[in-house]
Amino acid sequence: MLIPTSKNINTVTDLRINTIELLDQVDKNGFKYIFQRSQPRAVLLSIAEYEKLTQRLEDLYDELRIQQLVDLPKGKGKTLQEVREEYGA
Repeated sequence: MLIPTSKNINTVTDLRINTIELLDQVDKNGFKYIFQRSQPRAVLLSIAEYEKLTQRLEDLYDELRIQQLVDLPKGKGKTLQEVREEYGA
């Protein structure tokens, strides 16, 4: 869960001074919050976490699109034989 704790918070100064170490921690833990003057400014995500997040968004978009298609009015439909005859297969 993405709850800020002392283990997953770093400062802009940490990012500037210890970039490689911070990126290694992001790879290990999945993410880090970056604060500036005690205010949240950014979240660093590992590539794996980013890919998981984008996959979830894509899945949600697909579900929404499916629901939109399900809600469309339906026609009479055609049998497989009618489609074969229409397209000469």
